[in-house]
Amino acid sequence: MELSSDKPQKPIRIKNVQAKGVRALLREFLRVPMLYKEWQREKEQLANPPHPHPNESCNSILIAPCDPDTVAGSKGDEAMITAFVERIREFNPTCRFGLLTYRDKVPETLANLGVHLEPVWANPKWSLRRLIQTMSHYEGLVIVGGDVMDGYYSPLTALRLWVVGDMAARLGKRSATLGFSFNDRPSSRLRRCLRSLDQRFVVSVRDEVSLERFGRISQANSRLVADAAFLLRPWLSERVEAVRLWAESQRAKGHTVVGFNLHPMLIKEGDESQRSAMVRAAVGGLREVAARNDVTFLLISHDFRGGPLGDEAMLGPIFEQLQDELGERIRYWKNHFSAKELKAIASLTDAVFTGRMHLAVAALGQGVPVAAVTYQGKFEGLFRHFELPGHLAVAPESILDSSRLASLLGELVSSREVLATRVSDSWPRVEQLALLNIEPFLAKEVSPNASSDVAFFHP
Repeated sequence: MELSSDKPQKPIRIKNVQAKGVRALLREFLRVPMLYKEWQREKEQLANPPHPHPNESCNSILIAPCDPDTVAGSKGDEAMITAFVERIREFNPTCRFGLLTYRDKVPETLANLGVHLEPVWANPKWSLRRLIQTMSHYEGLVIVGGDVMDGYYSPLTALRLWVVGDMAARLGKRSATLGFSFNDRPSSRLRRCLRSLDQRFVVSVRDEVSLERFGRISQANSRLVADAAFLLRPWLSERVEAVRLWAESQRAKGHTVVGFNLHPMLIKEGDESQRSAMVRAAVGGLREVAARNDVTFLLISHDFRGGPLGDEAMLGPIFEQLQDELGERIRYWKNHFSAKELKAIASLTDAVFTGRMHLAVAALGQGVPVAAVTYQGKFEGLFRHFELPGHLAVAPESILDSSRLASLLGELVSSREVLATRVSDSWPRVEQLALLNIEPFLAKEVSPNASSDVAFFHP
């Protein structure tokens, strides 16, 4: 396992104890104090530049992604970046965008956005001074945020993102995060930084629960938004059209189309036996629901990284064990769909059961109710946005019992119309909260109101 990069490290298994790896811990032990010193030194050298005039547009924005290595390896990250760029350009078509990366090749999914690469994140090594020089060519900086800002995956990566956002504000740039999640046990290595952030740095938090947690340890300029991925417009491509035709054929037979997703990162420490147990429970649960209901299942991958991290590691075996038995009533497209295509696919379902938060965001943003396997306390705040029952978000261990999984799926199917009404009624407020993500980069007199073409196109 590679431990030399600075991208977020997933928990690994060493002698049956969850750990990040000796080298990763040593790097963190040495570099966190060095970063605090570098940050202090740069702050002392500032000449207090003026803040941008609020009525002026931000004509160039530098994007700092959650993972500067793969950038769009996660479809959620891709969705947030794509939505942000496209929505800003609706108000400012000539706005120029840069993207901080390790690499000098733009991900294919972002190539058509015309984003300029800035491969200076840690190449050859991380340097706040070099990043400040890069920021000097832009009028604004946005931190994508996602689920890394609490330091769960890597305190060092989180600290770097916070410091870069803070320095951009101190340099007189428009500086903000996109809405992010924040767990109830943030890394202690971040506390000193979070208590001294510049008030011009706009900290957007994507749900009430995360905002409450963040507010306990920081007096930063924070406010509630909804996930920026809600602003992503779906794309009904030719590949998605094949999915649509299948879904319509199933509805014509009286079947309810249920999207289904599980992924290996729900399993602590990458335990292979636990992953196999979850696959068996999923197979048993889907079989039981299919026997009792007129339903059909669409297995949906939302992470295509392959290996032990990607969704194929679990969805593939589930499909293989059920395809002969269920026939046309189960489908699994293995195409590497874009985030925009996945949002369109979510709209083709009547309900979605998911372990990926951004698949839930895609579904809810198209009026489709969800149930979820939760982790890091992510889904509680998302469900609050739509007034969905909290018991529809369950811990991974609770679905190791196939009967419990079947019961949850059965409830989702039977109550889908009532839940869909709640989602629809909540949508106008959620969309307005999502639009707040782009507000810091617009002229003050511009109000990013909801537009009619974002309306659900759920069949």
